[in-house]
Amino acid sequence: MDPTHLPLPSNLTGVVGPNGCGKSNVIDAVRWVLGETSMKNLRSADAEDVIFNGSKTRKPVGRASVELIFDNSDGQVTGPFAAYSEISVRRELMRDGNSQYYLNSRKCLKRDVTDLFLGTGLGGKNQYAIIEQGMVSRMIEAKPEELRQWLEEAAGISKYKDRRKETESRIRGTRENLSRLNDLRSEIQQRLEVLTKQAANAEKYRDFKAQERQLRAEILALRAKQFDEQGRGHETAIAEFEQATEAARSNVTRTEEARVAAEIEQRVQAQKLADEQSKVYEAEAGLARQEQSLQHARQLQQLKVRELDQLNRQLAELEAREQRERQRLEESARQLTELEQQVLSAEEHEAAAQSALIESEDDAHEEQRRWDHFQQDAETPLSQTEAERVRVQQLERARFQGEERLKRLEAEFGALNIGPAQHSLGEADNELRLLGDELAEAEGRLQTMDETLQQLRDERANAETALHETRQSLQSARGRMSSLETLQQAALRQDDAELNQWLREQQLADAPRLAGALQVDSGWEAAVEQVLEGLLQAPLLDDVESRIARIERAPKAGIALLGGSVGQGSGGLAAKVSGPQAVLDWLSGIRTAENAAEAASIAAQLAPGESVITADGLWRGRHWARYPKRGDDAGSGVIARGQLLKQLKVQVEEQQQQVVDRERVLGELRGRTHAMEQERRDLSSKFDQLRHRQAQKLAFRQAQAVRLEQMQSRAEALTQDIEALREAREQQTQELEESRERLLSLEQIAQELRDKRAAMQQNLQRKRDLVGRARMGVQQAQQARSQLQVNLAGRQSAQTALEQSLTELAATRENLLLRRGEEEERAAELNEPLVGHAEQVEQSRAQVEVAREAMRALREASETVEHALRSAVEASRAAELAKDAAVEKLQQARLEFESLRAHRESLDAQIAETGFERQALFDGLDPDATLPNWEEQLATTVRRIERLGAINLAAIQELEEAQARETYLADQHADLHGALETLEDAIRKIDVETRELFRQTFDKVDTVFRDRFPKLFGGGEAYLELTGDNLLETGVRVMARPPGKRNSTIHLLSGGEKAMTAAALLLALFQLNPAPFCLMDEVDAPLDDANVGRFCEVVREMSQNVQFIIITHNKITMELAQQLHGVTMQEPGVSRLVSVDIEQAVELTTQTETQQSGMGT
Repeated sequence: MDPTHLPLPSNLTGVVGPNGCGKSNVIDAVRWVLGETSMKNLRSADAEDVIFNGSKTRKPVGRASVELIFDNSDGQVTGPFAAYSEISVRRELMRDGNSQYYLNSRKCLKRDVTDLFLGTGLGGKNQYAIIEQGMVSRMIEAKPEELRQWLEEAAGISKYKDRRKETESRIRGTRENLSRLNDLRSEIQQRLEVLTKQAANAEKYRDFKAQERQLRAEILALRAKQFDEQGRGHETAIAEFEQATEAARSNVTRTEEARVAAEIEQRVQAQKLADEQSKVYEAEAGLARQEQSLQHARQLQQLKVRELDQLNRQLAELEAREQRERQRLEESARQLTELEQQVLSAEEHEAAAQSALIESEDDAHEEQRRWDHFQQDAETPLSQTEAERVRVQQLERARFQGEERLKRLEAEFGALNIGPAQHSLGEADNELRLLGDELAEAEGRLQTMDETLQQLRDERANAETALHETRQSLQSARGRMSSLETLQQAALRQDDAELNQWLREQQLADAPRLAGALQVDSGWEAAVEQVLEGLLQAPLLDDVESRIARIERAPKAGIALLGGSVGQGSGGLAAKVSGPQAVLDWLSGIRTAENAAEAASIAAQLAPGESVITADGLWRGRHWARYPKRGDDAGSGVIARGQLLKQLKVQVEEQQQQVVDRERVLGELRGRTHAMEQERRDLSSKFDQLRHRQAQKLAFRQAQAVRLEQMQSRAEALTQDIEALREAREQQTQELEESRERLLSLEQIAQELRDKRAAMQQNLQRKRDLVGRARMGVQQAQQARSQLQVNLAGRQSAQTALEQSLTELAATRENLLLRRGEEEERAAELNEPLVGHAEQVEQSRAQVEVAREAMRALREASETVEHALRSAVEASRAAELAKDAAVEKLQQARLEFESLRAHRESLDAQIAETGFERQALFDGLDPDATLPNWEEQLATTVRRIERLGAINLAAIQELEEAQARETYLADQHADLHGALETLEDAIRKIDVETRELFRQTFDKVDTVFRDRFPKLFGGGEAYLELTGDNLLETGVRVMARPPGKRNSTIHLLSGGEKAMTAAALLLALFQLNPAPFCLMDEVDAPLDDANVGRFCEVVREMSQNVQFIIITHNKITMELAQQLHGVTMQEPGVSRLVSVDIEQAVELTTQTETQQSGMGT
């Protein structure tokens, strides 16, 4: 699209063109560039609708751009743009949705554009400088609260409201922060109370856990002693139960043979009884079939009798009903004749009433015509009298109000003092600039510090997690290693007090054991342990021969001594092992096999003294085999357990070093975090102080700026208002005298017309009453006739229905008679088969009795055989139960013995897990210790631990951190309270200044509105009034009475009167606070030519200070414009602009006429 340039060199510009050519797009473009986002206000459905979408001959474009250029050579714009002689505002929109604003070709925010025009009639939602179609009526009919917003925009209060809204938002944010801070402090306080208790409980917990560990270990030792004693008693009981079990088994064999013989006899007798039972069932089935046939025949006969009775009853009822219907038909015919006569009489009465009504209406119409003619003649004098009276009252009130207002304005003008406010504002700007630089620097440092602090906290959290995991892994490894060491010591007899004493005497206590010196290939540990069972705990000696020679006494349990010289195995099982040479020599004679089958094959070929063993420990010779131990025997798995212990020791040492390293790293991170947090708190405190000072200074600066602007604006307005009031006072005095003289003469004429009108009104009312009575008579006659016709139609329908009902009843009666005859014939046919069925039933009953007698004889014989069988079964069951009881007792005794042994082994393992030395624990037990007493002490200790509840072992360190956090939050709380007080004080100052400014604005607009309205209407009165006493919230109501009207609300005015009233109010707003320009879109459409002329005179007067752009179809308004812009659409979908300067056009026309006149001469 081609760019369109709309020049506006004069203060009166008109935009004209046919409907639909795009004139209103001028206003839409201005609204859009000023930041309008509502598509409804832009007459669009989507934001992209402002971009040209193409036509038949033109392609769509991808961008929309509108720019407004303002002349600021006189310096009317204040603030950051005061130094510019020209200000441009531009907005661009791309099809991708990207929207951008520019001020003087520099990118800016929408808020910057809005702030530039706040308080000028172009800011916010109430832009009274842009008056569109329908806006006039919406404004004048607006609610009081909505009309108040227009006055606020004219007064510049919208800037205060924006600042107040921003301040309220800050207050809400501050209060929310304060609320969250209070919640945090409350949580911290609760956390401090909990941590204080937890720290005290942690100390008690450590003491109680130590007591619990000691008691649990001693209870395990006491239980182990009890299990040893119980085990010896169970071994004796098992031997006795084995003898009783063998005797019970012999008795079971004897009774089972007797039971089998009895069962065979019982089966034979049962087969005979079953055959006879089948015969009885067949006879009984035949009897049942005969009885069922007899019963069915009797039921059919009874059913036919009931059906005949029902048909007879129906015929009797039908005949009675037919008689009643004939009687009703006769009565209906008589009533029908009477209703037809009544309808004819009602129609005659209705015709007479209609004739009387026509005569009355003709008389009333003639009287109404005379009344209307009188009203037309009397309307003008009466309205002139009333208008003149209202004008006198308005002039008197206006002169009084003008004098009072003049006194107030002169006193106010003398009290203004602008100099100190200007000096204070300059100092505040300098201080704010310095504070802004300091805040920016502090905020940057805070952001950097927060990022660093968050990284440190993340690193500390990761380090704490890693340390906790490592400690848990270390604790688990230590526990497992301690348990394995205890088992290993038990397996190697290192807890044998006698053996340990002998080794110390022989100076062998520190000698290495064979189990620790062996290295076995993976998978062959069980095989080596099977072969070396009993030797794994043997000490290894360098000079074993000399040591053997010096031994005088061996321990009671025996002991093996081995040479410690290391060798290398060459074959057999020795190839799987590395260790002392003495062991390898022994193992080299034992061959190896992968599985039991291979071992069996090799065993058949072994020489004397040779053997073979599998990896899982199956050891075989030529005529012998030894199987490995199974289960959880503490003596098994010594070699594998030893190798696992070595691996665990290495793992524990590595993890201990990891714990030390990670504790050191965590300590460093905590120190750095604490130092960084302290530095951050100091910097945050300084930042909050700077922000607090900035908020105070900004509030002070805003208050001073608003106060200075108000003072300057007020001084200028006061000067203009005083001069205008003095001129208006003289004019009002002269107009008042003239109006009083006219009112006196008009009153005399009006009184004569009122007397004549009263007489005519009485005569007209009498004629109207006669017409009303005649009309009522016609209506009553019509209603009576209609009701009789309805009754007649209903009676005719009822008679037709009765005749049809009689016909249907006769047909039904004939059908019932025919059906009754058929049913009587069927009932006679059903009586014949009943006699034959009865004889067959008696024969079948005799056959059933014979079969039942034979079956009773066989059942008596069968019961005798079953009695013998039950005796045999009971004897066999008793013997079986006795055997089962003996076996169960034996198994129970063995299970209890195995359970005791398993519990004893489990107790040994549990004692090992406690970390106490087994033998030392037994030796250290109190001789008077009993299991109930020790369990009671343990329960008491556990209850004490449970009463402590959940224990936080890190409570002491967490308590210190929580106390530091509480101190920091208390400082933040004090800072927020201070900021909240500052913001609330700013709100109070804004409210005070808003009240004062609104009051002054209301008075000014009301005064100008009172003056403008009579000029536009040629009389009448209008004023503004407040709906409440609170100047911050009260609404504004418009009251307007054109000449000759005494309406109570604005809504009773016509469309043109509303438009003129709104125009008077808008022009009053403009006179108070002129906008840079004013856009009007067909505002003159509802006005007649006279009102358009008055409207144009007011606009011409105001154009001295305001630039008007008027979109119109009215020729009178077009004559007002100094420049006309015509909008055409010769190309479909594309608007074109044609501009004409009226003065130049007139001058050119004059020159042309002069030239033509000269040529004619």
